[in-house]
Amino acid sequence: MFSEHSSLRSFGKFRLDLGRKLLWLGNEPVSLPPKAVDLLCVLVERRGELVSKEEIWHEVWDDAFVEETNLTHNIYVLRKALKDLGETDLIKTVPRRGYRFSGVIHEIPDGEIVLERHALTRTTIEIQEETTSNGEHQLGAQRRRLSTKAISTIVVTVVVFLFAGGAFWKFGRGSAHAAAPKIASIAVLPLRSFASAADNDDLRLRITDALITRLGSNTELAVRPTSAILQFVDNDRDPRELGEKLLVDAILDGRIQHEGDRVRVTLQLLSVSDGKQLWSEQFDGKDDQILNLQDAISTKIMASLDARKVQPALSKPITANSDAYEAYLKGRYFWRKRDEHSLRAAIGFFQQAAALDPQFSEAYSGIADAELLLYDNNIEVTPNVMSEAKETLHHALLLKPDSSDALATLGSVQMSYDWDWNGAESSLRQATEAAPNSPNAWLRYGAVLLRVRRFDEARTAFEKGLALDPLSLIANTNLGMVDFCRKDFPAADAQFRKTIEIDPRFGTAHWLLSRSLWQQGRKNEAVAEILQGLGADGSSNLAQKAAEKNAIGTPEDVISVLLFEWRNDPERTNPHNMAYLSIYVGDKEKAIYWLQRSLKEHHPWTTWVGAAPEFDLLRGDERFKDILDGVHLSGS
Repeated sequence: MFSEHSSLRSFGKFRLDLGRKLLWLGNEPVSLPPKAVDLLCVLVERRGELVSKEEIWHEVWDDAFVEETNLTHNIYVLRKALKDLGETDLIKTVPRRGYRFSGVIHEIPDGEIVLERHALTRTTIEIQEETTSNGEHQLGAQRRRLSTKAISTIVVTVVVFLFAGGAFWKFGRGSAHAAAPKIASIAVLPLRSFASAADNDDLRLRITDALITRLGSNTELAVRPTSAILQFVDNDRDPRELGEKLLVDAILDGRIQHEGDRVRVTLQLLSVSDGKQLWSEQFDGKDDQILNLQDAISTKIMASLDARKVQPALSKPITANSDAYEAYLKGRYFWRKRDEHSLRAAIGFFQQAAALDPQFSEAYSGIADAELLLYDNNIEVTPNVMSEAKETLHHALLLKPDSSDALATLGSVQMSYDWDWNGAESSLRQATEAAPNSPNAWLRYGAVLLRVRRFDEARTAFEKGLALDPLSLIANTNLGMVDFCRKDFPAADAQFRKTIEIDPRFGTAHWLLSRSLWQQGRKNEAVAEILQGLGADGSSNLAQKAAEKNAIGTPEDVISVLLFEWRNDPERTNPHNMAYLSIYVGDKEKAIYWLQRSLKEHHPWTTWVGAAPEFDLLRGDERFKDILDGVHLSGS
């Protein structure tokens, strides 16, 4: 047990004075913000025990109503400072519960720390919360409910030392006259709930998506798409770290409180470069009036950015009908999930939005894109679904001819179904011009260029999409596809593995990596990736059968299992996959048969026939030339 009379502790190379709230490395004080030191003291005093977030808020912030971001930011500051000084992993996160100090702690009798030739100065600063560099108390502007004790004077000890005319230590975040950082890109993190991590998941994501959509209407500001931030839902994270991952200048972070039909959203805008708070505010509204809430928040954010000389012009709202907008947001929520049930639910909500506002172009393009995904993802490969999509798109473009969403969907329909390569390229180029900050437009544009073997141009388009959405699985995979199709297999391997590092559950990257490995003769490694791909796709039974065959047979035997199982399951038969797998087992006749069937069924993956390297073995066959002619790729 520690003595009640000593306030000095040591761990590793450090000495901590609990009484004066000072951290020392040898005879040199460590520069830390006061709250970070307070937090370290609380963790050290508990000697390796779990300290809940609620206990930390009570001890460090004295029960003030503050954002969890303050806690995670100070944890980040502590970890970084200790790591920079040679100590790592001293502070452990216990997910959704709190933190604990994992270092070995020793008590030091008072008086053993000697400060040689240093003058110790104590300065008293009156604060209510952590301040920004310009001295203004930004968080106080959020109408926080502070206890009587929290608003009293807090004594902060600042150590200033001079040695041989040398350096001085100063607490602060920079000059009040420092130039405000330029904000050209921003990410809106998923709103978190004050109640629990899983509370109001739908509402939280709908409001987040609404803010992203509204802010994204400013062509001068790059806003990370909703798909880029979904992986951070309920993530116990430091906003600056996520901002660095997303390669943005600023992060919008916040929480939502939902009681009855009332919604309170508390937000703060942080600079990623230095962690400074640029803006914060609290908004109240109703859960069925997200349109009004979105506009109020977006206007305030853009006004804040305008003060920093960013061109913040917001376009006209996509609809003035609040009920239609609610239905549209629900449609987008399901559209992002991509499975059959969710896509059909999305179509229903988009149709509801269009019925409520017949002039709502984005609702019609939402319907069409969900129908396109049913077709492209091998769920409903029928002419009817594409005919409906084209008719709906026609109406969307009549209402808004320069709609990037509608143009991007039109270009994809022209590529996947019409096999109109010139038309697809034209539509998608227009989509990128209408919304140059849309990663979706650039990625779909690159997909057309890749299929017609314009590899350098495809790479440029994919890189632009990746710059706008750095963690996009599709963008990262597509870059690998460029190398795969041009037969630079080692480069393709590296890119596919990079995608898998982002999300090991992304089956597409495992499948493509297997194809690249097989082309290099690394068949056993290819089979291992196939098994990973089957598991990620939810085909556990087939994965088990393939694994059993792999244990006793050759890689070609494993491929034969896949061909047999899929051939006897018509709903899961994809003729493109059957064709390239037939080549793996040396059956060119079957490969031609499946490609002819793909052409006859007008399967969307027939469009890969000109670019996929496996089919180079068939190029001398007249029947293969007929297939290329049929898909209008005879020049490929």
